[in-house]
Amino acid sequence: MKAISIKQPWASLIAHGIKDIENRTWKCPQKYIGQRVLIHASKTVVGWRESPLNFHQREVARKYGFSFDELPKKAIIGSVLIAACVKNNPSVWADMGCWNWVLKDAVLFEKPILNVKGKLSFWDFNMDDYE
Repeated sequence: MKAISIKQPWASLIAHGIKDIENRTWKCPQKYIGQRVLIHASKTVVGWRESPLNFHQREVARKYGFSFDELPKKAIIGSVLIAACVKNNPSVWADMGCWNWVLKDAVLFEKPILNVKGKLSFWDFNMDDYE
């Protein structure tokens, strides 16, 4: 299955179904639109205090009771469907002027698959190798 690495806390916010947009400088390839991909939490964590969350994003996260403590790293933590790839989406999570990947139907895994090294762009992950 295809996976994509995302820094924390963004990865967990997506897997929890809170963040509905992934912002990228590059357009999502058409073959992934309508496809479910695995969410890999990279080893890099953006600190809560240093995080670029704006006021509205913090309020949304708080509304869902999201905790920024002990976020998993180097792990497959869930999956999400890439529904569309647009610019200037009205979501509170969308950055203007870049590509906004519209995400839906997030699934947070009960147990993350730990010690998984990520890669740039989309990459193949075989769950059978980690069971």
